[in-house]
Amino acid sequence: MKNLQETMKQLQKASESLSKLGFDPDHPWKALSQMGQLLDTSFWENIATLNKQTAQKTATAAAPNVPPVKKGKKKPKERPMRFDQVDDSHFSPATDIFQSEQLVIVSCELPGFERDSLEIILSDQRWLEIKGSIKESDHQGLRSQGERSYGPFSRKLALPVPVSSKGMRAQYQDGLLEIYLMRDGAANERKTTFKASL
Repeated sequence: MKNLQETMKQLQKASESLSKLGFDPDHPWKALSQMGQLLDTSFWENIATLNKQTAQKTATAAAPNVPPVKKGKKKPKERPMRFDQVDDSHFSPATDIFQSEQLVIVSCELPGFERDSLEIILSDQRWLEIKGSIKESDHQGLRSQGERSYGPFSRKLALPVPVSSKGMRAQYQDGLLEIYLMRDGAANERKTTFKASL
């Protein structure tokens, strides 16, 4: 606070001295020279100090009383993905995995895929591979902007728990493919290929 009062006194003195300057229209350089002497480095340092203190007070007054946030593990922000390119010829569809006490449900975004191209492979009860093809638009030659992916796709997923191919079923509706798998740690299956008829 004492520093602020000193700064204000110095600024007031400089202001009074500036108001007493005599200005001669025929010789303006003399007044400018006197102003330069008054508005030296210490003057501008005082202005900067005053500005900082004012900003700090304003920020403190404007800040609402918010209780401190406890730091915990930062949860990564989820963002939707369309297709990741696996290589030059395949795309990988965005996928979610859900599980209940009896089921594991794999949900893939596959708008416009060729239903008869779907192949699902379950390996070692923990790896699910989904393959197929997304058909190209009938209006391909007329396209003026392109963002959608076409052609073969493939996605290999590690499942959270062992599952069995027995009772496996697939359902496709509104551009979303859902695969239902029964949880089963007792079965001993190496590899099962499933051709879904949707």
